[in-house]
Amino acid sequence: MRLFLLTFWRIFSTVCAFAVLAGLLVLVNLESILMVNVPLQKSEHAIVLDGNNARLLRAKELLDAGLVSDIWVSNGEPAHPDDIERIVEELGYHAPDRTEIKRQILEKIGVPSAKIVFFGHGSLTTRDEAKGLHESLGDQPAKLVLVTTNYHSRRAQAIFREALPQADIQVTCQEGCVAPAHWWKDPAVTAQFVLEFVKQIYFRLGLAVPA
Repeated sequence: MRLFLLTFWRIFSTVCAFAVLAGLLVLVNLESILMVNVPLQKSEHAIVLDGNNARLLRAKELLDAGLVSDIWVSNGEPAHPDDIERIVEELGYHAPDRTEIKRQILEKIGVPSAKIVFFGHGSLTTRDEAKGLHESLGDQPAKLVLVTTNYHSRRAQAIFREALPQADIQVTCQEGCVAPAHWWKDPAVTAQFVLEFVKQIYFRLGLAVPA
């Protein structure tokens, strides 16, 4: 029994040591695992993913720089309102049209309405957005620049490349696709990065990504 416990403890200690080492390696390389940061080449369309309206400002920068010809915006309106939203509507309170807000933001900052295109039908995930864009573009070999957030950049590019294999897909972020200095000292940022790492694992395994 004593020999068994000693052997078990040695195996357990070795596994824990390797787990700690693996965790440290992931932590050190987390930025390169999650993010894509390469110079942009001229493309056709800026594809603004849902989730943060600050991405619209980055798309406008691309348009002003002549890197894209127009701006395509994801229609991220919830496809199926939940019970609480329906009750709120019955009380006479109506949620603002998020898609229309995006249009008005773009027009307010000087984007001509003719250069604003919406795609998708109430996309709830990045895969939904990629599917919606494929429905709009088909299999044509378009040149696209995804506009997203730093920690989401690599997975977003991979998802869109999977959905649109004929397209040339680049990625950019509103403040650069790089991690802020000493990001591990900010609990909120660290939580976002760790969650995105888990989503990367789900995506690579072909599983549904948790919300």
